[in-house]
Amino acid sequence: MPPSADRRPVTVQLPDGRRLAVDDVGDPEGHPVVYVHGTPDSRLARHPDDTQAAGLGIRLLAVDRPGFGWSSADPTARVRSFGDDIAALAAGLGLDRLSLLAWSAGAVWALGVAATHPDLVADVTVVGGLVPVEAFTDPEVRDAGGEARLAAVEAAEQLGADEAAAMIGPMLVPDPPTRELALEHLEAAHDAVTTAELADVPGAADRMAEAMLDAVRSGTDGLVRDVAVHLAPLDVDLADVACPVHLVYGELDRSCPPAFGAWFVGHLPHADLTVVPGAGHALMLTRWVDILGRTLTR
Repeated sequence: MPPSADRRPVTVQLPDGRRLAVDDVGDPEGHPVVYVHGTPDSRLARHPDDTQAAGLGIRLLAVDRPGFGWSSADPTARVRSFGDDIAALAAGLGLDRLSLLAWSAGAVWALGVAATHPDLVADVTVVGGLVPVEAFTDPEVRDAGGEARLAAVEAAEQLGADEAAAMIGPMLVPDPPTRELALEHLEAAHDAVTTAELADVPGAADRMAEAMLDAVRSGTDGLVRDVAVHLAPLDVDLADVACPVHLVYGELDRSCPPAFGAWFVGHLPHADLTVVPGAGHALMLTRWVDILGRTLTR
C-alpha cells in the first residue's frame, strides 16, 4: 500500500491567512471528491489504500478541518466558515464542481458546505453521520443516541457548548498521545462489530490510530472547538442543501445509529437512506469502493 500517511499534505493558504491541509490523492484527472473526517480524526481517517480511489477515477481531496492535523486552528470556526474554507480550496485548485464524502462527525460540516455553496457541490454522501445537537429533541434520536451522546448533550445544556467541549474534548484522545494508547483508546471506544470491521481491513486500525494522533499534533484546541460546534445549534439551514444527499448507515452502528439517518432524511430536501445489514460504524472502510462509487452516480 502506498505510504500516504508518511507524506506531508499539501497546504493551501486561505483568504484570512490560515492554511488548510489536504491529501490530494487518487486520479489527478478524476472527479474531485472532498473527504471530511470524523472526530477526533484527521484527513488520514480513510481507507489505507489510495489506489482504490485512483482505480475508480476519483481525485480524493482529504482535508484536515481547522485545528486538526496540519490545518491552522480557527478559534471562531463554525459550520458556515468551513463551507467558505472548502470554497477557497476549490477555487485555489481550479475546481468549479465537486462531491463531498463525510464520515461520522464530518456530516454536518459537509452538509454546511452544500448549504452555503450550492453551485459548487454536486452531491453529498454521508456515512454513519452524527446529527446536530438540535436533533436530540426528537425522541427517536434520543432513544437511539446512547448514554455517551446524551451525556454530552446534557452537559452542553447545563454548561454551554464551549465549557462542555473544554471538558469533553481532551477525553477523546489518549494522554500521552502514543500509538499504543491510541490503539487502546480505539478498542475501548468501539463495540465488537466496529472492532471486527477494522480488523477486516488490513492496516485500518493502525491508520485510525495514526489519524487520532495526527488530529492533535498541534494540541487539543482544534478538537475542543470542533466539539463545541457540534454541541451548539447549526449556523446553517439544512433546508438550503439543494443537491442530492446519500445517507449510508450500518444496521448495528451504536455510535451513529440509523435513527440519525432517518432524522436527516426528514430535514434535508433531497435525501435517501440506505441501511446496510450487519454493518457497524466502520462500514466506511469495509465498503470503501462501493461508497466512493456513489459519488460517481451524479
